[in-house]
Amino acid sequence: MINENRFWNSFLLPYELAVSGFIIKLESIRKEFLFKKISNPIESISGRVKTVSSILEKAERLGIDFHNISEEIYDIAGIRIICKYIQDVYHVFELLKTRKDIDIFLIKDYIENSKPSGYRSLHLIAKYGVETVDGRVPINIEFQIRTYAMHLWASIEHSLKYKYYRQIPDEIKERLVEASKITVQLDEEMAKIKQAIAEISVEKVRPEEYELENIGLFLDNIYKR
Repeated sequence: MINENRFWNSFLLPYELAVSGFIIKLESIRKEFLFKKISNPIESISGRVKTVSSILEKAERLGIDFHNISEEIYDIAGIRIICKYIQDVYHVFELLKTRKDIDIFLIKDYIENSKPSGYRSLHLIAKYGVETVDGRVPINIEFQIRTYAMHLWASIEHSLKYKYYRQIPDEIKERLVEASKITVQLDEEMAKIKQAIAEISVEKVRPEEYELENIGLFLDNIYKR
């Protein structure tokens, strides 16, 4: 048991370093937008590293061999970025595409093509080299970029999946699909409002505030699931 715990602690450490590091990097970008008084596409950032039980459950569900877990499970390390508007989601995507420290090799656009369940989000899977005391360790890291409306829906669906062991009653599934359609309408209207705001000339606008004052708050956003 001790050896098993030691193995998993060692295995997960690069993922934890990656998540904590990217939270700081992205918060720095967000802070720069606000300081320069440029329209800020990033509302909030959080991250998580999958638990051992979640990793093993997913490997079993997908038929992934234990020795291939690090290569074939893409979301052991996950970063979630919440935006106000759909335009901002794709703005963040462009920002991530230009980064030289990650190599995006898979894009899953569930906004253009939502899942049958109604789930909507933009997923980017990238290779990232984590610097450790033993050298650079290549890992997969997933970025989920979504609006507030998408996030509310996804959070509720996730909690229901957990409650019903992934077997959500059909009646609830149907209602979730209908609720997802409402989030589409909301995001479309918000996108129109953003465009209208951009076309209106106002003499004086109060700048957005930057609320994070302590670097420790970045790390508090890391959770395990």
